[in-house]
Amino acid sequence: MNKKISVGVSVAITLVAVAITVAVTMSVSMRTYNSLIKDLPNRAQMYSYISEIDNIVRTNYYGSVNEMLLNTELSGGYAAGLGDKYSKYLTATEYETYKNELNGEKIGIGIIAYYDETETAIYAAEVSENSPAAQSGISKGDKIIEIDEEPVTAYNYNELMDKLTGGKLTSVTVRFVHDGVEQSVGVVKGYSAQSVYYSANGSVGYIKITDFYSTTASQLKKAINELSKQNVTSVIFDLRGTSNGTIDYAAKALDVLVPVASEGSGAIATALDKDGNITDTFTTDADSVSMQMMVLVNNQTSGPAELFACDLRDFGKAQLVGTTTNGNGTMQKAYQLSDGGAIILTVAEIKPYVSASYNSVGVVPDYEVKLDSEKEAKLAILSQEDDDQYKKAYDVLVGEN
Repeated sequence: MNKKISVGVSVAITLVAVAITVAVTMSVSMRTYNSLIKDLPNRAQMYSYISEIDNIVRTNYYGSVNEMLLNTELSGGYAAGLGDKYSKYLTATEYETYKNELNGEKIGIGIIAYYDETETAIYAAEVSENSPAAQSGISKGDKIIEIDEEPVTAYNYNELMDKLTGGKLTSVTVRFVHDGVEQSVGVVKGYSAQSVYYSANGSVGYIKITDFYSTTASQLKKAINELSKQNVTSVIFDLRGTSNGTIDYAAKALDVLVPVASEGSGAIATALDKDGNITDTFTTDADSVSMQMMVLVNNQTSGPAELFACDLRDFGKAQLVGTTTNGNGTMQKAYQLSDGGAIILTVAEIKPYVSASYNSVGVVPDYEVKLDSEKEAKLAILSQEDDDQYKKAYDVLVGEN
């Protein structure tokens, strides 16, 4: 027997359905709106505060407002206001330089410069292969006494060193001492950066990694191959003072040395956002290096260099010598802005292969060896014979620990 629904009931059902649809739509719309306009009350307060300052300045300021400078400083102030020393604002020019460096391109002459206050001179602590400096005859250990016809003094050495490593000039004149003979050369700036330097001490190799750039992994592979040809069976990695680069490029360098990650999450590193969600994983292939290894670290070993050191130990490949590292266990990403600048922002914490996070605590070495203040100050040009941290690593490798 069919039952008919009255018109009133039908209308009521329709209205209820419409109400439910509207409620659901509004709920979804609000969630979407809130996700797009994040933390609206606090943002409105911030804009109101800045507007108040802006109105006062434009009404009462005696001088004229440089809009470009003001916008740059506001952007830089916002990044600084996060209280995170690894987040920063870059102008369009700075961001272009940043990208070029990560790709292995630099604008200097190709040396790591060190100022020795006892001799009032700048030394070439390292010289990149095929760099303008190397092609001009400047070698590691050479003493630089004059730049652009200006003698090096205790008052101008910072400014002069900037001329060697950066700046907008396309060339620079360098007067230096090589093997006791003074020479003067004009050096053009711009080169493909070398971030891996290597040498051999008998069967023990030495590899200094200064940065983790896109070219670092290939340079590391070349260094390992060249040292193998010299019958090197063990290697000391020097990461003291190393902080530049990215986690991604550090992972690629690790991939040269370690086998497939089989423990933990199965990754040599994972990136966790503020809610603990995995946002990135970094993996390896089956290729590995069988050499014995030691790693030199100090309190300026930071970021990608800390991951490199920690993971080599986690894989059972190496032991660490030196002092506890910086404790930057975070990952940064660059977000380009409409004017060509960028904000470099900390987006995640890094979990290494097996160990707990080293963020804010650092990586503790297996052998704590401190350098005295004089040696620490001259670390860039310290000989291996005078380097207590290097000597400890060497002794362990050759069985004299």
